[in-house]
Amino acid sequence: MLDRRPFVVAVVVVLITAVGAAGCSSGPGSDAVVSGVVTQVTGDLGAVETFVVTDETGESHQFTPAEGLTFHGGPLDHLREHIISGEPVEVTYQEADDGSLVAVEVGDAG
Repeated sequence: MLDRRPFVVAVVVVLITAVGAAGCSSGPGSDAVVSGVVTQVTGDLGAVETFVVTDETGESHQFTPAEGLTFHGGPLDHLREHIISGEPVEVTYQEADDGSLVAVEVGDAG
């Protein structure tokens, strides 16, 4: 008689992997991460209203900072220095229901 256990185990492993990968997609409410260079910061000197990060593919992402967001515990205006230096940043964000991107964490890429 043919032993089908190896086949069944292989199917189960493939299904678990597929379900796990599907759970990694970013959508409204889930965190996603992008790295790139800061190309624009809007707002006055004390408050950043929006900022734009361009990733390595050339795609630009406009973010609105979450309430109380800091740059590694310091002022968010530090993003302006990254425009000048060209040093990349890493942004963790969530997509809002309206499609806008809300930055929940930002720091040096590394």
